[in-house]
Amino acid sequence: MSDFSAQFSKDLRAAGVVGAGGAGFPSYVKAQGRAEFALVNAAECEPLLKKDQKLLEYFPEKVFDGLELLMKAVGASQGIVGIKKKHEKIIPRLEEIAKSRKNISVLKMGDYYPAGDEQCLVYEATGRVVPPGGIPLDVGCVVCNVETLYNAVFAPRPVTETFVTVNGGVKKPATFRVPVGVTWRECVELCGGFTVKDPAYIDGGPMMGKVQTDFDLPVVKASGGIIVLPKTHPLIVKKAQVRPTFTRIGRSACDQCSFCTEFCPRYLLGHNVQPHRVMRTMLFSGGPEHKLHSQYGLLCCECALCSLYSCPEGLHPSQACVAAKADLREQKIGFKNSALNTGKKPEAHPVRDFRKVPVSKLVRRLGLEDYNKDAPWTAEVYKPAKVKILMSQHIGAPCVPTVKEGQKVEKGAVVGDVPADKLGCPVHASVSGTVGKVNDRYVEIYA
Repeated sequence: MSDFSAQFSKDLRAAGVVGAGGAGFPSYVKAQGRAEFALVNAAECEPLLKKDQKLLEYFPEKVFDGLELLMKAVGASQGIVGIKKKHEKIIPRLEEIAKSRKNISVLKMGDYYPAGDEQCLVYEATGRVVPPGGIPLDVGCVVCNVETLYNAVFAPRPVTETFVTVNGGVKKPATFRVPVGVTWRECVELCGGFTVKDPAYIDGGPMMGKVQTDFDLPVVKASGGIIVLPKTHPLIVKKAQVRPTFTRIGRSACDQCSFCTEFCPRYLLGHNVQPHRVMRTMLFSGGPEHKLHSQYGLLCCECALCSLYSCPEGLHPSQACVAAKADLREQKIGFKNSALNTGKKPEAHPVRDFRKVPVSKLVRRLGLEDYNKDAPWTAEVYKPAKVKILMSQHIGAPCVPTVKEGQKVEKGAVVGDVPADKLGCPVHASVSGTVGKVNDRYVEIYA
């Protein structure tokens, strides 16, 4: 690792830079790798979310600066910004900036879901298929999303704010920047309040996000936005199904049509993931048949396309795969030691391009046409009275509080950290003020 890579990685960790809008993987780890291609995931294929688009519209130079830093750190000879070609308003500007930088280009992608799946992006950009159970680095690629690279430019300055979109059943859908630790209720108030009765929300996109009813939960560094809907909306009802429910319905209704498999984006990349065979496990009470068929869910990327689009019966193959993976983890079975790991190199399906699911069709299928609105950028500066900084905002070990109740802290001060030998990075005060309640889960700060 070069001196620059080591310092850049150190700065990213100190700043608490994590994947913004996903699982929150600590970015300093990616900066320590070696890759030929550095890819910007700007596809933002989840319907109704707009924050990546707005970042690239208003702060494109910073994102490109972050890409150049990443390229230098990992030794990449090419940088590629993957964005959907429908964004005609901002692409010319991105191409203009790319021409002024060395070895950076803009990849214009189709408007399909899940174009933002990092393994789909790798294939679209390079023609390389990430091996089953592998990561982009296995084929010489490193992938970061838009806000992550924006934050990387300012490291080691701490990440204390995040960009979010609030869309759906609110008066004025918008995209804005707020201090980490404000509540989603405050974000909704910034959008003029609710337009639906008895609201719930999906934290993240409507496909992969989680249903929540508590609007007082705090925003974290990995937050991408929320979609507000009535609790009675079919999408909320479907996503809230628990395992006994989707298992009982699946056992009685699945006719093994295999549409869930035929449209699966990872199956179309040549990976041996077959949701319809996981659904078949519902017919077995246990034993070797159940175990074998469960293993066909190990490579599921949990994009939920099978559950929310492909299945003609409205069943829940994606959750069946999630449940199967959890069961197999208890048995210490992953793909590498599964019966399906033959070591065969995957090849993309010959009809892959004809099975891509247009986002416009997906929006109709999800019943979101009435909520599919623009969420304009607003530069309004929000100053909360209190924030709640969660100790777990990333993949890896949770942070341990480093402050005490009653202590005065400045914005940017470390309020939680992880040991140097553990995967993770610190969290910081997003406002200056006085520390309130402190426990293993969060630190409150009163401004």
